Amino acid sequence: MKNVVISGVSSGVGLAIARDLSINSRVILIGRNEHKLQLAKRELGKNVDYVVGDLSTSKGRQVVTDFILKEIDQVDILIHSAGIYPTSSQENIDNNLLSHYFLTVSLLNILKGARVLVVTGNPQAIQMAPICEQQLNDMMRAAWAVTHKTLLVQLLKDKLAMQKTTINSFFPGDVRSDLMPYTKSLGNTSVPVGKYLALDEDLNDVTGQFFDEKGNIVSLNQEKYNHETAINILSKYIPEINQS
Repeated sequence: MKNVVISGVSSGVGLAIARDLSINSRVILIGRNEHKLQLAKRELGKNVDYVVGDLSTSKGRQVVTDFILKEIDQVDILIHSAGIYPTSSQENIDNNLLSHYFLTVSLLNILKGARVLVVTGNPQAIQMAPICEQQLNDMMRAAWAVTHKTLLVQLLKDKLAMQKTTINSFFPGDVRSDLMPYTKSLGNTSVPVGKYLALDEDLNDVTGQFFDEKGNIVSLNQEKYNHETAINILSKYIPEINQS
């Protein structure tokens, strides 16, 4: 039985993936709302545990990390589904970038031969949006989030490879969730690509890629998304990467 850790499981993408993976794996859910986590555990059954923590804060990440390290000695699949529709640049940085980076790094010693997956946005947005540090409105903040998550995959790819661990990002499709007003009315509640990317043996050595909702690799501009650019851009938010 594999050990799976999924953030952002109160609704939508994370909960949908947890439904699929909890059938034959042990799953630890991470979220901020304990009531919603209790409901998820009740629905998903005996293979599921949860921890309450705010991954956008160092204190919250420590609570989550301590729980995971106490419960298991190996993470086979780590899925970063947590995210928000930000109203400020700092909210965006803390929730949609730093939460993913620091949780991954804090679990590095038990991520051996594992898979890390980052939920991100529409392929067209990732391909077309410029990498821009200004976040003056909702559209710019949304573009910042998807481009910087994509850079994060490039940043962590080599570090994780030393642990024989892969990292990829993917677009889950449009899924009903509490993220935004329009997503609350969507009909789709399944994310089959999540299970495919987590478990398919053909993907054992695939890393640093971006997948669409059908599980196809989407070619990205290598001049835009590469390790050097990732360090140059993300070191503004994660200064420690210049020393690693």
